[in-house]
Order: sequence, then structure tokens, then C-alpha cells
Amino acid sequence: MKHAPLSTAGISLRHLLAEEAPHNCPSALRVTSCTCDWRQVQPGDVFVAVTGESGDGHDHAVEAVDRGAVAVICERTLPIFNVPVCVVSDSRTLYGRLCQALVGEPSRQMKVIGVTGTSGKTTVVRLLSAVLREAGHTVGTLDSFGYWDGVEDRPASNGPLTPTALARSLAEMVAIGATHAVVELSSQDLARQTFAGVVLDAACITNIGKHHLDWHGSLDNYRQAKRRILEHMEESGVAVLNADDAPSVDILDTITRPVLTFGMKGASEIAAQVVEQHINEQTFLLTAGDDSVGVRTEIVGDHHVYNCLAAATTALAYGVEMTTIARGLESVDRLPGRMERVMGGQPFAVLVDSADSPDALRSCLRAARRAAAGRLICVFGASSDCETTELPAIGRVIGAMSDLAAITKGSPGEFGSHRSCLEVRTGFAELSKVQVILDRQEAIQWAIKEAREGDVVVIAGMGTEPHTPLGSEGALANDTEIVRETLRSVPTAVTHRMAA
Repeated sequence: MKHAPLSTAGISLRHLLAEEAPHNCPSALRVTSCTCDWRQVQPGDVFVAVTGESGDGHDHAVEAVDRGAVAVICERTLPIFNVPVCVVSDSRTLYGRLCQALVGEPSRQMKVIGVTGTSGKTTVVRLLSAVLREAGHTVGTLDSFGYWDGVEDRPASNGPLTPTALARSLAEMVAIGATHAVVELSSQDLARQTFAGVVLDAACITNIGKHHLDWHGSLDNYRQAKRRILEHMEESGVAVLNADDAPSVDILDTITRPVLTFGMKGASEIAAQVVEQHINEQTFLLTAGDDSVGVRTEIVGDHHVYNCLAAATTALAYGVEMTTIARGLESVDRLPGRMERVMGGQPFAVLVDSADSPDALRSCLRAARRAAAGRLICVFGASSDCETTELPAIGRVIGAMSDLAAITKGSPGEFGSHRSCLEVRTGFAELSKVQVILDRQEAIQWAIKEAREGDVVVIAGMGTEPHTPLGSEGALANDTEIVRETLRSVPTAVTHRMAA
């Protein structure tokens, strides 16, 4: 954390380390700024040595001191004798706590609601934020789309969320008078202890499937990371769980705090029943006890109903009325890269979705299939976050649920993309239904030229991520922008099929 607004006295490190206060941590040591990147150290900083994917900070502690660090916090004894060296059991957790303390513990000055899960996290954050705003609250959000504090809107930065950026964002929300913050917690964020020092007033787990196993090493590690969200909660905080999701139900036996459940199949406190589903909208009945309300949303699919349920259940924990919840849910009529419908006068539907796992694709394609009067055409090319071990399973899902498919790469310069495409192709039982088109723009153009009236075209795997140069300036465009450009450039073919 670099030079956050602090009192001149700073933070007592020994007080922050009350539970394990090392004997070599001087009682007079006060922290006014800190960093875990030795290259960013400025005179007066405390350097926190952490171990991560990019290296071990312990190996650069001497350089950090040479750059002006006034103390080092680490997990093992280091050959440094001219500044205090405080050895702790978990420097990564301490770093997160220190970043939060340096900006005045913002999570204790407003209601912070955490959302995690294998899928639906960002959507639930946006839905819940809309509901809370409809109820009159001032709400900040932090998710994979970016940051919003009610005044400033910033896109998500490249790379993982850092404790520094998290602390600064929460502090900014407090500064503008936010009463609530809704934040997305990925499994990597939880495993890295990025949210150390953040106290959650409520936690929502959308579902727990299989994802990022390459990063976590095993399914058990992944699920344990998801469960860590509960460790950040206040004792009186409410946990919101999916009653239709078996791994989430398993958590119920381990929770001693208040819990609310939601679902569409089994018993749950908050339930939903789909009334109508079309390609451009769906209606469902939201029920809590004896109270029910109809909700109409332009984002389609059962998975979106579950997202609405998660947001509604969390809002009910804060006493928001059902009619207010319905208005808030209905106000979110579009989310970039989340079953996003792209319209250009064509007689078929085009949906852009970020689905890049077997479960997410299954939900996406099931919703598209139900809405299709004709064929379902799928273009899939994964982002770099896609699990390589899941590629054949992804192919099996696309092969079973679509009539035609094109497998492509995520971005022009992606390494090993041809091999990845062939891995996806191995999952198809009928190879006549699929072709490999490496250039993503060409693959999208093929699908749109192939589509007929009543068909549904799904462009999956990348969502809002820019990947292909488009236009004279060469700026990178995402799937939605490429679809719009393609629809503008092939009006003759579209009109011909409409007339036929």
C-alpha cells in the first residue's frame, strides 16, 4: 500500500500482531505505508515478504532494505541486521490485515457483502447492488467488471486483485458515504488471502462446482478455498447458500451462524418457479414464505433465475421488501458477456456469453436450446483462464447440445491454441457437426452467415475480454463488437435468408 491517507502516528505493528506478537517486533515500530513488492519500496515503507506465483519476496528482502524499508515482515529468519525483522506465521495474511488497517478498517464502517461461487458471481454482485440501490442504499461494487463507488466507474485492472487495490477501493467507498459494498471473491482471491482483514456482514455462495483445478491442484483444495469466505464473516453475519447445490448443502452442517437458502427444486426458504421463457425475456415467480412476486427479466436461462434468487435472498436478509427486490432485479436488463443478446435486425438470435467450463456451457446452451425455434449454432474459443483438463468435456457438452459448432482460439497470439482446439474437438461424438476455425473473427463470421431464421447462435468462452484488432485504428474488440460489425457487413445474406 503506497502512502494512503493516515494519521501521523501510523499503525502499531505490535498491536496488529496481538495474537502472535514476535519478540523481535519493537513496540515502538509504527507503520505508515507498506508494500510486498521490493521494487516499489520507498523510504519509510515496511516491506512484507510473501511467496507467490511470481516469486518469493524473502529472496529480495535485502534489496528492499537497501531501497529504504524501515522494517521487514517475513516468515523465516533473514540475514538483515540494520532494521527490525518481524517473523510471523503467515505474512500474506498479515499483509492484507495491514493494508486494511492503514486505511482505517473500511469494512467496519459499512456493510460489506461477499459473493463467491463457481459461476454467477459477477451477475449476483450487479443484481444485488441494483436491489440495494432500489431500496435507497448507497452501494459500491467491486467485481470482475471493475469498480463502482456511486461516483467513479473504473474497469477491472489486468492481473489479480491485490490487497492494496482492495483496501483503497473499500476506503474510497467509505469516503463517498457508501452504506453497503458488494464484492466478488474468486477462489484465487480466497486462497491468496487477498481479503485478509476484511470483515463481511454477509456471504453468498452461488454454487460450488469444478473450476480452476489447474491452479488449486485438486477439487478439495478448490472447495476449501470457496469455504474460506465464511472465515471473513462476523459472528452475527448471514450466510446465503444454494439448496439445490450438493457441495453448498454440505457446508450447512458446519455453519453455526444464521443461514438462508434458495432454490428451484428442493426445500429452501426462498424459491422461484419459471412461468415463461423466450429468447428475449423470461418471467418467474419469486416466493418467500407466504409472500410472492412476479419478476420479468430480459436475461434468460435457469442459471439467471438462480442468480436472481441469490441476490434476492441476500437482500431479504437486509429487510428489503419483495416488490423492491423485483424492481431491482428487473432494472438489470443487460450484463456484458452474460447471455448478452446482440441485435442488428437479423432473423435469428445471437448470444454472447463468457461460459468457459462444462457446467457453465451446459447452462448457457440449455437456455439457448429452449429458446431456439431452429438450430443451435455454437462458437467456442476459451480464454487463458480455461482449464486445459476440461477441454474434452467442453467438447462433449457442445457436441451433445448444439447442431453446428466452430472451435476457435481465444486471441490471435494465444500459444498452443491449435492443440487446445483439437482437444475440444475430441469430445464430439459426431465430427461432422464441428469444424476448427482458428481465427476467432472468421469463426464468428461463419456462424452468422450460416444462421437461418429461428436459429440461435451462441458465442462462448471470452465474454467481454478484448482479443481481436478491429477497424483502422487496430483497437482490440470483444465478441459483442465483432458480432455487431459482422451483422453490419453481411446484410445481403441476412436479408436473403429472411426472405426465403
